[in-house]
Amino acid sequence: MERAIPKNVLIAIFVLLITITIFSAYKYVSALKEKYELLNALNEIKLQVQILENDKQNLLRDLDKEKQLADKLSQQNTGLKENLKASITRLTKLFMGVEQTQKSLDDLHAQFSLVKAENAALKDQVSQVTTENENLKTRLSSVAELKKALREFRRQMGKVGKEIQKKTKADQVTVGNRGFLLKDGQPTLSPKVIKIEVIPAPAPAKE
Repeated sequence: MERAIPKNVLIAIFVLLITITIFSAYKYVSALKEKYELLNALNEIKLQVQILENDKQNLLRDLDKEKQLADKLSQQNTGLKENLKASITRLTKLFMGVEQTQKSLDDLHAQFSLVKAENAALKDQVSQVTTENENLKTRLSSVAELKKALREFRRQMGKVGKEIQKKTKADQVTVGNRGFLLKDGQPTLSPKVIKIEVIPAPAPAKE
C-alpha cells in the first residue's frame, strides 16, 4: 500500500501551481500588452511611413517643378544673353555712329567758323563799299563837286586838243593827214568842248 503525501506538501504544490499560473497569466497579459503596444507603434510607424511617402511624392513634384522652372530660367537666361550680345553690338554701332557724327559736327563747326569769318570779312567789305557808295552819292549829289568834275574834264580835253594841234602842225610837212580831216590847213578835230549842262540829282532822303 502506497504511502500518503503529507498535507503540507500538497499545499505547497498547490501554492506553487497557483503562483506559476498567476505568473504565467501576468506574463501573458504583459505579452499581450506589449503586443498591442508594438502593434500601435507599428501602426504609428506605418502612418509616419505613409506621411513620409506623401512628403516624398510632394517633394518629387516640387523637385520636378523646380527642374522645369530651372529649365525655363535657363532658356530665359540664354535668351537674355543673346539679347545682351545683340544690345552690345547695337551699342557698339551706336557709339561708332556717335563718333562719326561728332567728327562730322566738328568738321561742320570748323566750316561754320570759316564761313563766319568769311561773312565777317564780307560784311566789312560791304560796309566799306556802302561807305564808298554813300561818299560817291554825296559827291555826285553835290553841284559843286559836279562843277569841279566838269572843269577837270574840260581841262583834260583842252590838253588833248592842244596836243592834237601840235601833232597836226608837225605832220603838215608830211604826205597825208594821218587820219585827220584838214580844212584850210587846220584839223577838223576841235579841242573845244561843248558845254554840257548837268542837273544835280536830288539828295537822298535821310532815314
